[in-house]
Parts: sequence; C-alpha cells; structure tokens
Amino acid sequence: MACKTLLKLFSTLAAAALISACGPQIGKEAATPKGIAAEHQLALTDVVSSQLAPLSLGGNEYLLLASEKRGLVLVDKEGNEKLALDGGTVERFALHPLEQGSWLIAVYDEDSGELQLRLLDVEEGSPRIRYLAAMATDAPQVAMCFSSQAGRTHLFAIDETGLGHEYVVHPREQAWTFTGLRPLYFGEQVSSCVVDDRRGKLLVAQPPLGIWSLNADAEMDEARQVFIAASDLPAGEFGGLWLDEVNGNLWLTVAEKVMAFDINDPAKGPLFVETLADIEPVSAAVQGEALLALEEESDQVHRFAVSLPQPPAEMQAFRGPVEIPRVRASGQTAPVASGGDAADDPAIWVNPAKPSASLILGTDKKSGLSVYDLSGKLVEHFEVGRVNNVDLRPMQHGKFVAIAAATNRTDPGVSLFGITAAGAVEYLGLRNLEMEDPYGLCVYRKGADLMTWVSDKEGAVQLLQIVPGTGNVDWSLRKVASLEVASQVEGCVVDDEMQMLFFGEEDGGIWRLDIAAYLAGEAKPQLIAPVDGERLAADVEGMGFYHAADKSYLVVSSQGNNSYALFNRDGSEFVGHFKVDINLDKGLDGSSETDGLEVSSAALGAQYPQGLLVVQDGRNRMPSASQNFKLVSWADIAETLQLP
Repeated sequence: MACKTLLKLFSTLAAAALISACGPQIGKEAATPKGIAAEHQLALTDVVSSQLAPLSLGGNEYLLLASEKRGLVLVDKEGNEKLALDGGTVERFALHPLEQGSWLIAVYDEDSGELQLRLLDVEEGSPRIRYLAAMATDAPQVAMCFSSQAGRTHLFAIDETGLGHEYVVHPREQAWTFTGLRPLYFGEQVSSCVVDDRRGKLLVAQPPLGIWSLNADAEMDEARQVFIAASDLPAGEFGGLWLDEVNGNLWLTVAEKVMAFDINDPAKGPLFVETLADIEPVSAAVQGEALLALEEESDQVHRFAVSLPQPPAEMQAFRGPVEIPRVRASGQTAPVASGGDAADDPAIWVNPAKPSASLILGTDKKSGLSVYDLSGKLVEHFEVGRVNNVDLRPMQHGKFVAIAAATNRTDPGVSLFGITAAGAVEYLGLRNLEMEDPYGLCVYRKGADLMTWVSDKEGAVQLLQIVPGTGNVDWSLRKVASLEVASQVEGCVVDDEMQMLFFGEEDGGIWRLDIAAYLAGEAKPQLIAPVDGERLAADVEGMGFYHAADKSYLVVSSQGNNSYALFNRDGSEFVGHFKVDINLDKGLDGSSETDGLEVSSAALGAQYPQGLLVVQDGRNRMPSASQNFKLVSWADIAETLQLP
C-alpha cells in the first residue's frame, strides 16, 4: 500500500526508482500462471479466420473455418486443407446437419453483401461445397444460427444494427428459397447465436448485457429472458457461442477464457473454466477429447488437452415435449384493420344454394365485424363498435335466411345482422343488455325460436331469445334465464339437436349443461374436461361442433399450447389434437394464441370437400401483419388424426 501511495506523489523518475523497490511484489504477480498452453497448433495458410466449427463428413472429422480472404476453408483434424471457396470475405457462418450426412451452411459475404446458402457434401469420396441460394441484405450480418422445427429448417440472422430475421430456408424447384417469417429486435453489439432445438430456445450473446434466451418458435410468446447475465461472466468481451448438442453444454469465449455451461441449468454456474495462455479466443469448440480455440483474424487453430465436463444427468434423462400433430393451413383472410390484439371470433354462413359462395364473419374487437369470402378476401366491414364474439344460425324469415349476433362492448349489448339468400349482410342494429361487459356468445335454435347465451366478462351468463321483427329496427332480445359461473367464460357452443350447452372456463376446462333440465331446475353444469396442460392448456377459448352423418366432434381452442383439441359429441372422450402449421407452398404461416374458432361439415367446394375449420390467429407471420383468421380443410384434419 505504501508503494502505491508513493507512486502517486513522486515524479516519473522517482516513481521509476520506487517501482524498482517494489519489485518483489510485481515479480510475485508476474509469476502467476497465465493459463494452460496449447499442446498443438494447426498452421493454416491465408485463412484469416474468426470462427471455427467441427463436423463429421463421410466418416471423417473436419474443421470448417470462416475466411476473410477465401470465403470458407475446410481442413482435416491435422490441419491439412481439403477445400476452399477461394473467394469472398466471410467472418461468420452457421452450420446445420442434413440427411445423408451433408451440411447446410449459411454465410454472410461482405464482398457481395449477401446472405448465402451453401451445401457441404461428398462427391466420389472428396468433400465439396455447392452454391444453393443468395439474398441481398440491408446491413452486414453479425450472427447466424439454424433451427429444426417440424421437419423444416429455420435460419436466424441478426445484423450489426441489432435487427434480426427468422427465415424458413427450403428447396423450391431447382433452387433454395428464403421465406421471411418474422423480425426480431435486439439492439447493437450482438456477437453470436445458437439454437437449442431440444427445448426450442434461441440463445443470443449481446455484450455487455448478457446472453438472452427466446422461444425459437414464432408461434409462441417470445418469452425473452436473461440466460446468463454479464455479471456472472468474467470481465471482457464475450460471445463465440457453440452448442455441444450431444452433451448439452453451451461453450463460449470470454476475454482470455473458455467456459462451458449446462444448457439445462446455467444458473448453477460454469461446468468448465480455463484461461488460455497467450491468446484471447473468439471462437471455441470441442472435437473428440480436445478443446479447439481460435483468435480473431488468425491463421492458427490452437488445440488444448483438457478434462472436459461430463454430460449432466438432466441431459441424459431429458426428453423433449411430445410433438403435437400438425395440419397445414389451407387459406387465410385479409388482416383485420386494427393493430394489436384485435381479431377474435369467426362464424361461417353456409350458402345452401351455392356452398362455394359461403361467407366467413369475423370480429375485429377494436372496430366491428368483417365479412370475407372463402378465398379470404374482405367483402365488407361494419364499423359498429368493439364486437367480441359472433355466432349465427339459419332461420325462416321473410327477408333473411340467417341471423348473426355479436356481443358489443362499446355500448353494452348485442349487435344483430341479417343474411339474405343472395349472401348480402345487413346490420339490424344494437340491442342493449343489463350487463357490464358482454363478452362470449353462442347462438342456437330451440324449435322455431332463435336463442343465444351471452356471458358477462366478470359475471353471469344470460340466456336470451332473439325475437324477430318485420323490419330492421323492431328485433328484440328477451331474457329467459341466468347462469352463475365460477370464473370468466368466453367460448361456448350449443348442440342444437341435443340441446346441450358447452362452455369454457378459461383456466378451468370445459363444462356441459343440459339446457332443458337446467331451466326445469333439475341440472347444474358439469366439468367434463378439466385443464390438464396437455390435452387442454389454459386458456380454454373458442368452441365449435363438426356434425357429420355418422360422427360429431367438439372442437376446442387450447390456447396455452397453441393447439386444437377434439372431443366426442358429449365431450367426455378426448379424440386427439393438432396444431395449424406453415404451408410453404401457399406462403401461409400457422396459427397460435387462438381465441375464437368455428367449424362446418358442409362441403364448401373443391378446396373444402369435407368442411372447413376457421381459427383466429394471434400472430400473423410471413410477413408480420395484423391478426387474421386461418382456414383449414377438415379433410386434412381427418387424414392427420386418422378419423373414421
């Protein structure tokens, strides 16, 4: 301490003398080991590399290196060069295994300003790299990583401004294609990324903030959180992520150190920490029993003999979630006019004279009711307020062949719409209710009468009769009964023939009520399908009935796992479930976070010969846009679930 004080007070010459006097202390610091030394260096020629990755190809082990002079360079374990692009300036790449032992490579070429796809495979016993596709970018890409999702290959690419994009990369005819799925926003200084496909997590290194974890599936909430905080890492630049998928370890470089964390539980601290002598690595990986490390813009790969961490017990025992079957979307509607969480609930009007001219009614809960044709084109929009749920039934009337009703939260009540035989929709006005916040709604027929159940968001469910009028203004609602419920109810549907009400308690499950018995004071609601996190994951939302000649199904939106559950007609037996998936051939994304749905068994033309399911899509992707409704052919659902 005395030496330090004197150094601050004396002149440079005096300080130099004192430094000499303090020599034993400095000598002690100098004697501290700097770290482990490399057992071997692989000397390369004109590579100038800042990233490496090990791979197996044709039964042999190789290293792939980014090259600022020659694009990509492949060397064997001894450092012997096997091939190079011999062109382009590449600092970063992503690597993804394909079938038959080949590899897909994504690179950003600084010379062309392109994000490129390449294929690494073997021809006549020798490795080769082939060009697949390229796409110009607005800014240099600083991080790239691949993901496997539902049999597809997804690519995440993040540029130097922090703007990321997710693409589906896939072959189409004679070339590969980048299909944009969604943007992602990070901010500057992103250094690298990897994807843990077992858990569906995208991991992004962003000095000096830390390493982020996000859901890799675009149809899930982003759920961004800190995976490893910068405060839990040594001081210095960090990045250079590499995931050992076999052993479940995430490797990264930090200043002069290489570290490894258990991908299952990074909070318990690093499994491996080593300081490397004489180098500050920017890329590190494990090949066999050796640790490989690379300095920035280097022509040498350093190989270290170290004691590697064993696979964690969690990794050995881990089993990914059970994959829910997927059915591709067949079509979609135009996006709703309002942004944010706006689209909510659909209804289907079947045109009895010309089924292919049927209509889809969909609510924009910030604006009104939209009408679409079966191609998804917007036919008309009624700006009548914050309509939430909509349902309809055919009826005999002098002017209309069907009546639709929708809860209206702007001026609490129910908005009515008439549909003519020609498919024209007319607004019949609003009928007010003694209700705080009209929310869920379902319409049904009781003999010649048209009935509707309407839920108050924070209160009871009311049964109302829709009393027809001769004109557009003299329709009315007559309250018949009230049903007390334990918590919030939105989705509901009635089996008209059986006179059974089914409604969803969002975090509870599916309830069933014999309407006639209830009105006679002889029945109460029964919980027939509780939320279990698998078949039904809260929230329980939209409901519809598919009535076929020999089989009927209750279809329910299981919002918590972005799936749709099928039950038998009385709701007592789980039949199966599915997700609505991307349709690359038609450029359609899947659906997620679904509120309302509707289903019809009517043959609606060549595209929907066995009927149609319409679901609200909470995240409209490819490209990102306001919410809309996805259309799914029932024939595809039946085939996927092998329904009789």
